Amino acid sequence: MILVIGGGSIGKRHIQNLHEIGEHHIYCLKREVDEQFERELNVKVITSYNEASKYNFDTVLICTPTALHNEGLKFAVGQNASIFIEKPLIHSQEYLNESQSILANYPKVFFIGFMLRFHPLVCKIKEIIDDGSLGSVHSARLEFGSFLPYWHPWEDYKTSYASRKELGGGVINTITHELDLIQYFFGDPKTVYCEAYNFNTLKIEVEEQCEALFSYSNKSVSLHLDYLQKDYDRNIKILFDEGKVIWNWHDNKLVVLKHKEKKQEFVLTDYNVNQLYIDELKAFFELLKIQSLHHDLDQKHAFNNTRLMLAMHESASCKKRISL
Repeated sequence: MILVIGGGSIGKRHIQNLHEIGEHHIYCLKREVDEQFERELNVKVITSYNEASKYNFDTVLICTPTALHNEGLKFAVGQNASIFIEKPLIHSQEYLNESQSILANYPKVFFIGFMLRFHPLVCKIKEIIDDGSLGSVHSARLEFGSFLPYWHPWEDYKTSYASRKELGGGVINTITHELDLIQYFFGDPKTVYCEAYNFNTLKIEVEEQCEALFSYSNKSVSLHLDYLQKDYDRNIKILFDEGKVIWNWHDNKLVVLKHKEKKQEFVLTDYNVNQLYIDELKAFFELLKIQSLHHDLDQKHAFNNTRLMLAMHESASCKKRISL
């Protein structure tokens, strides 16, 4: 049996996709009974961990606000269940220490959901980096911008987890896909310098925008994140010894420019973004089949990604470069 903890937008998406891939014994832990939710999503709603403990769940998906993740981890470990958790793992050093304690020597599959890794053009970028066809990378730029009030028009964005410090909100914590891709493409950096800004544009208590620079022994990588752009933007540009690659989310196209050679374009047609979420669930269940504890999105990566995220906050707070 599968338990999805959290019935918000991402929890609903995962429930629908679990049905899509053939998983049907699904329960959802949410705050109150919701018969319409049960009917529409073909799930059984339970409303407390105490009630959930009466069942034997072999798989738990944690889809709550970040600050509540450790509650879900404790329950899943108590059930001896395999764990899928939404990013980021957690939002503070104190809670990271607790997460590590909860998961210490845990003998079940753990998977953190960074769905952008499953985008075909992101996979192609990784292939180009690894095969050396453009030589070595010397710099890269990753950017994300999206207007927070547009995310969930049916709710007041100021009360959403993305806007609230106590729930682990802020653009640095909420938009960690690019941070994950930096690690996926280039490994862990040696240092980070970050500046975070709240211009009071959105009247929220957390940072609305950040700029970060990650330093390696032979390259630099910069990152821009914001809640402010009314036209959604997500792009990657990587400069190599012998050319560059450029990816823009909206174009569904990867442009490869090699010095003195004809431009190459890799284009996706009719690509459904939900496929990213389906593919990450499929990857998770494949790991369950072989009980693989060590993989690219395992506990170790979740901890490292969180440490890097927290280093961004530390740098922004003390206005200093942080060694990692």
